[in-house]
Amino acid sequence: MTQHDEARMRNRQRMLAAVLLAGGGLADAVSGITDLDDDPYVVITKEGLYHLDLTGWLWAHLVTGVLMVLGGVLLFSGRRWSVWFAALVAVLGVAMHVVLLPFRPVWALMVIGLAVAALVLVRRCRRQTPSDQVNSTGRSSR
Repeated sequence: MTQHDEARMRNRQRMLAAVLLAGGGLADAVSGITDLDDDPYVVITKEGLYHLDLTGWLWAHLVTGVLMVLGGVLLFSGRRWSVWFAALVAVLGVAMHVVLLPFRPVWALMVIGLAVAALVLVRRCRRQTPSDQVNSTGRSSR
């Protein structure tokens, strides 16, 4: 595999990570918006019925989703800081969904899977060294 092919593969991995992260964030934001108006979580115990108010967690859920979309969109820029931001947002999204896992297990596992897959791909997007830079003819630009 030539250096040009490796550079193209890293670029495609970054783009796939951007799509996965933005897609998970968009699904997360839409879920947060739809759940803000109602609290469907009720716990039945021997002592009685408890109505759980998750509005604060859902706002955090919505903010995390928006940040994940922003991180995915910023990955398209190819900037080094956008890779770090996307990794940070993916870890934040995973942490948020681990907390909310008991309330929406299928949804949380779906978004955790997308965020972890994006995190693995983002990890592979390393900064190009001068020997990795390739010009338009496919040769090293040393």
